Amino acid sequence: MSLDAGGMTQADEQETIRQIVTLARAGRMDDASVAVRRAAARGAGGPVFAALAGAVEFHRGQFADAIPHLRAAHHAQPADNTVRANLAEALYRTGAGDAALALCEEGAARADRSLRLARIGGHLAQEAGDFARAAVLYRIALAGDGRDWSGWNNLGNALSALEDWEGAIAALRRAAELVPDSAPVRLNLGKTLIEAGHGEEGEAMLRALLREFPQEAAPHYAMFDVLRGAGDADGAHRAIAEAARLAPEDAQIQADFGQHAAMMGLFDEVEAPLRKALAIDPSIAQAWVALASLLERVNREDEIEPLRAEAAGHVDPASLSFIDALRHKRAHRYDEALAALEAAGEDKVSAAQRYHLRGVLLDRLGRYDEAFAAFAAMNAEFAADPTDPRGRGARYRAEIDEGAALLTPAWRAGWGAFTPTPTRPAPIFLLGFPRSGTTLLDTMLMAEPRVRVLEEAPIIAEIEAQLGGIAALPGLSADQIEEARALYFARAGALADLAPDSIVLDKHPMHLRHAPTIARLFPESRFILALRHPCDVVLSCWLTNFRLNNAMASFLDLEDAAALYEAAFGQWEKARALLDLPVGEVVYERLVEDKDAELRPLFDWLGLDWPEGGVDHREAARARGTVITASYAQVTEPIYKRAAGRWRRYEAHLAPVAARLSGWIERFGYGEAPQA
Repeated sequence: MSLDAGGMTQADEQETIRQIVTLARAGRMDDASVAVRRAAARGAGGPVFAALAGAVEFHRGQFADAIPHLRAAHHAQPADNTVRANLAEALYRTGAGDAALALCEEGAARADRSLRLARIGGHLAQEAGDFARAAVLYRIALAGDGRDWSGWNNLGNALSALEDWEGAIAALRRAAELVPDSAPVRLNLGKTLIEAGHGEEGEAMLRALLREFPQEAAPHYAMFDVLRGAGDADGAHRAIAEAARLAPEDAQIQADFGQHAAMMGLFDEVEAPLRKALAIDPSIAQAWVALASLLERVNREDEIEPLRAEAAGHVDPASLSFIDALRHKRAHRYDEALAALEAAGEDKVSAAQRYHLRGVLLDRLGRYDEAFAAFAAMNAEFAADPTDPRGRGARYRAEIDEGAALLTPAWRAGWGAFTPTPTRPAPIFLLGFPRSGTTLLDTMLMAEPRVRVLEEAPIIAEIEAQLGGIAALPGLSADQIEEARALYFARAGALADLAPDSIVLDKHPMHLRHAPTIARLFPESRFILALRHPCDVVLSCWLTNFRLNNAMASFLDLEDAAALYEAAFGQWEKARALLDLPVGEVVYERLVEDKDAELRPLFDWLGLDWPEGGVDHREAARARGTVITASYAQVTEPIYKRAAGRWRRYEAHLAPVAARLSGWIERFGYGEAPQA
């Protein structure tokens, strides 16, 4: 009688193995497991028994119990691919992906007729980012089963990651042929076609999915990527908003929605999805960073410190460093802010946002040449946008020039008489080139309780377009004008809480180009023109992180910015003289020097009540809530004079545009200009 290593006779072990096999074949897996444990207790443990014991626990779904048996069997018989495949899958099911992948060697996968090693290995390699290995293993599996649609789909995704577009498209087309009703496969094919440069076919496929599956978030999310990549920010926002509505539990979609809303300047839509994303998955570092950026942006800087403490247990040090950069910036600790920004690395926010913050901090530290280089890098990032912003800016300037050419005495003589029917106080229109202090000024005017600010709402531009543009103004009838006025107040009322005596203060810098339309619709209205040194506003526009609509697209290049200044004020001055516009001028440099002296005559001229105790713009700023313009931080601070004459710190960089601006510098009474 011979004994095995554990003391059980070979005959007993063979009989035990036969009994276990019989139980397993009868589907009595739990009984088979009991028999395995009893045999192990009696000393059974040879390679055949280990393989069988592992298989029993594997098929019971007890993968952790199966692994020790399967390891022993694999060690004894490494060429047994059934054991290897069982062990690989058990390791995978228990989260030991690296160990499982190590078993899925190419040679073993080719020898495994079950194809499990190839399939498991392909999945694990793809999950690990080793797409070349994944593609090899998927192809082995597909050579054995060419009708495995999921294998073709996975192969297509792996090849797409390798930018093997031809192979990826072929694989995904095969998957789609096998399961033509599969929305995920068609979605992958559509996205890959777009990435491969077949945008028309790919986008058509995505739009078909949107029609067929309008209540599925995935096609909307995919369309968000497509439209964002094409530069259609508005369309992308609609797509991600719908995806977020349909997938409230998808943390990444919620995070992307919040971040895109922030990019769009839709600050009221940012916080809720970001907080929802973090409640689901607090490890999304970009969501913490975006939420901190929002708090800084809407002047809730006191909340950044607690947010950082909350984020500290979930995110990497680099993300915390970016949040620290924002904290230190608002506390005027610029050296610390810059050090924190450098520690944050390059992947926490967009390159443009990082360059902008770096430029701001360097400017505050008096390192002006370095700041200029940072702002130049920011604008280079923006200029690379696929929507061709510089081309759009050029077309916008051309439109202004075309509008200015219409302003002739003959054109003006064609205006029919119009006397408005008074229904409510006339709007006041605050305009001036961007960065001229219009946000500070409208905040000060809000000290009069009747004033309701429309902050850069495009109502006038939209109504002008509906009427047919400036060219159509002479032909408007009184009824058309009254209808346009009613539409204006209806839209204003949707944006601001208007009481019967409320005075709409319509602040929009680029209303400079719409002055003729304003004068035609509201002949009783008055204009406020905000003025600041031309060099200061052109410089400030160039180094500000604007959303790149057609107007702001000129601010990526100093020459373009100066050209827009020249075009905008050229049309304004022509309209002002031709139409004899009632204009009150406010000069930024005088405003920051003595606000009461500059404002009190304006209040009197506008018929506004001067507030008892004078104007407190910080109190008004706190009361107004979110400020959407780039001046969000300044309106909550004491009035400072550092921005007046800022251009002198960058005089050498402004020299190329000095000639273009010199006439306006003289026209507006500023004596100094950059030396060309």
